[in-house]
Amino acid sequence: MSGIFGFSGDEDFFLGGSMHNLSPGSCPGVYFPARKRLRIAATSVFSGFEQKQTSIDVLPDECLFEILRRLPSGKERSACACVSKHWLHLLTSITRNEVVESVQDLEGEGFLSRSLDGKKATDLRLAAVSVGTSSRGGLGKLHIRGSGFESNVTDAGLGAIAHGCPSLRVLSLWNLPAVSDVGVSEIARSCPMIEKLDLSRCPGITDSGLVAIAENCVNLSDLTIDSCSGVGNEGLRAIARRCTNLRSISIRSCPRIGDQGVAFLLAQAGSYLTKVKLQMLNVTGMSLAVLGHYGAAVTDLVLQGLQGVNEKGFWVMGNAKG
Repeated sequence: MSGIFGFSGDEDFFLGGSMHNLSPGSCPGVYFPARKRLRIAATSVFSGFEQKQTSIDVLPDECLFEILRRLPSGKERSACACVSKHWLHLLTSITRNEVVESVQDLEGEGFLSRSLDGKKATDLRLAAVSVGTSSRGGLGKLHIRGSGFESNVTDAGLGAIAHGCPSLRVLSLWNLPAVSDVGVSEIARSCPMIEKLDLSRCPGITDSGLVAIAENCVNLSDLTIDSCSGVGNEGLRAIARRCTNLRSISIRSCPRIGDQGVAFLLAQAGSYLTKVKLQMLNVTGMSLAVLGHYGAAVTDLVLQGLQGVNEKGFWVMGNAKG
């Protein structure tokens, strides 16, 4: 091998003596693989000087809050709500009283109506409704129909409506197990113009929620309570004491409501109630006797599934002086 390649030994081969003179043509019959260029990835000289992009999101929420509450009108607020979910949530946390007086505009008399059903009913959509309707006539009617335990509407969504929709007059909450007294109380305090309220299949709402409605929504004229297991007699008594404009009451499948609540309500409001619906309740003939005595203004009456009422109860109601 040393005679063929022209080197004296292993030491000369590794030192590279005559190895530099080898070429594919100099040694016939010997295979030389093709040489590839080595690619050396060199780091950029400017890699240590990366430019950081500045953003308004680096400001604390307190600063953003102060900026957003000084926007001149609802249109600007609606545009800012499209920037990000974070901005949208900040905007919904601004109440009417916190908007700077110099930039407040007359934004709503409650002309708009919105309805959210099933999967479309979420806290995020409620926040968007709250901000978006303020500059377009104001939200007057809101119907939320949830999907039971899969519902994505919570007290946070109701809070967003409460902060942005003070002109709300009609509210319907149906099948929303995640809604509690916290959300209802927020609505009651911020939306005192409510005239019609429908609470159906909302087990998280109790007497505390109804008390908040009674103390703040004195214009309430139409109340429906259906399958709300947390509502009892105390809530009805609060409604009877404070809501003197009540004209229609409908109560169905509420196991904690009995004669004490129904009889008190009918005795207090019977002179001006025109529509009464009592269905699937634990009441006796005493409630019917009170209805017959005080319900002189009632023109629309529905009594159904009252297991504790017998013929005597209907007889007493029919023969009462009312």
